[in-house]
Amino acid sequence: MMKLTRAGWAAPFGLMLAYAAYQDLGPPRHSARLEVAIEPRMPARIYLWKGNAPFRLAPVDAVLPVKSDLYYRDRLWTNGPNPKVLEVIAGDQYHYMLLEGAATFHLPPGKYRIEAYHGFFHTPAEQEFELKAGDTRRLALPLKPWEGADPAAWISADDHIHLTRSPKDDPVYLGWLQAEDLTLGNFLTLQRQMDAAVQYAFGRKGEARRHGYSIRPGQESRNEFWGHINLLGVNRLIRPMSTGLMYANSPESYPFTSLLFAEGRRAGGTVGYAHFFQPPQHSTLYMDAALGNIDFVEVFQFGVLKIEPWYELLNAGLRVTGIAGSDFPVPLANRKPWPHWLPLLGPERALVKAPPGENTYDAWARGVREGRVVVTNGPLVELAADPRTGHARATAGFYRPLEALEIVQNGRVVAARPGDGSLRRLTLETRLPVAESSWTAARVRAQKRKDEPDIQAHTNPLYLLKDNKPVLAMEARRTLLAKWEKELAYFRSADIVFPNEARRREFFATAERALEALRTQSSAAALMTSPKVQALRSTATSRPSKID
Repeated sequence: MMKLTRAGWAAPFGLMLAYAAYQDLGPPRHSARLEVAIEPRMPARIYLWKGNAPFRLAPVDAVLPVKSDLYYRDRLWTNGPNPKVLEVIAGDQYHYMLLEGAATFHLPPGKYRIEAYHGFFHTPAEQEFELKAGDTRRLALPLKPWEGADPAAWISADDHIHLTRSPKDDPVYLGWLQAEDLTLGNFLTLQRQMDAAVQYAFGRKGEARRHGYSIRPGQESRNEFWGHINLLGVNRLIRPMSTGLMYANSPESYPFTSLLFAEGRRAGGTVGYAHFFQPPQHSTLYMDAALGNIDFVEVFQFGVLKIEPWYELLNAGLRVTGIAGSDFPVPLANRKPWPHWLPLLGPERALVKAPPGENTYDAWARGVREGRVVVTNGPLVELAADPRTGHARATAGFYRPLEALEIVQNGRVVAARPGDGSLRRLTLETRLPVAESSWTAARVRAQKRKDEPDIQAHTNPLYLLKDNKPVLAMEARRTLLAKWEKELAYFRSADIVFPNEARRREFFATAERALEALRTQSSAAALMTSPKVQALRSTATSRPSKID
């Protein structure tokens, strides 16, 4: 009997591997062929059921396995240079992105149902069908804007995404943004002892763009005492990213947030607080809001719109722009099963109305700084108000029935229109009192389904100023002052480590300035009579700045 040498075994073994690979790539025996296309052609997110159970699609040529942990090291895997289908796997749930709006799959015979989604402005599509062995079935899934929707008029953004990214990942991630109709994804690096969700560059060098969609890198900086902050769009990484023993490799809680915000703005960033008093519960938010150090606060996240604490800030005279962000991939672990209506990226969004043609990030960031933001996890609401007459008009729309449209003034509902169980567009007009300065906003709530959060949208405030006087509810101001005094007392008693005594004095001097600003009404009046604010007083927005 002939003996095979190692070299002799290599050739047939290689042939067997090649054959096995060929078999894996080819259609399985007795399968059916399903050709899916979105009409009109656009990337979309899809789901498949066989019978009553979710069913995995095959083949796919890009996979992102997501594990929500502390270090955000998940990497994208692709099979070839131009993937057509991305499979996102999280917690035994499977989500599919048609990156080019069409793909072919091989499936076993049976009865199926397929769903398709494309952001908030398009009505989802659904079809049932049956496959037999050897069949080829072509499905066209229509995704059309709901009545009154104008997707091209809005930049929709998620300010808080943690995904590790290299240049070769950009085409797939941009396709994913297109599938979710998320115009702007802010991809944030951060630190938990080591760098996580790493970005390959910052500013223009790290920006990826295609067909009006954009990925812009930034950073989240964290401290167990000061809270979590986002520095969006910065042109360089600002270190230390995190401070304190919980997040960094040093016990020192320095630099504190005010210094990081100033550095972020010098680096061209748009800056503000993440989570809005999510754990850790202690925060320097009141200090930085009072001193005009921030451009925004995340008020809508994890399916919760934090209306009451936001209203408290506004009534106390602090112009705080509310925005929205997912903190992806955290929500995928928090909500099981994932409601298919909600996008994976941008389940809560900050919308800015802007004309096409300008750099997406620049236009959106300017809208945030000017307060021209609508936060939503589905419906659209808009508000116009005349500061001279007090006439206000709110409009809302969605593909589902709307339950209620409301106009609020200084946090109180002053006009409301309920839905009737079928109306998908609502309009509401009222005349607001203009005897004293006030802020006003509109909010809408839509029908929700099982396992979904409240489906709602909220405008940022418009300011109606009487004789240049600031918006100021003294009860809210006193409440805020008391909260900051309590927080400051905690900071004095806590074991917070500073590099030296001079740095400690620097922090508490800054904190005392915030206390003085909250105590003093005259500083607010002086600010509101400045030429810059007078130029803005007849408009609906202004850059979040010092106390009104």
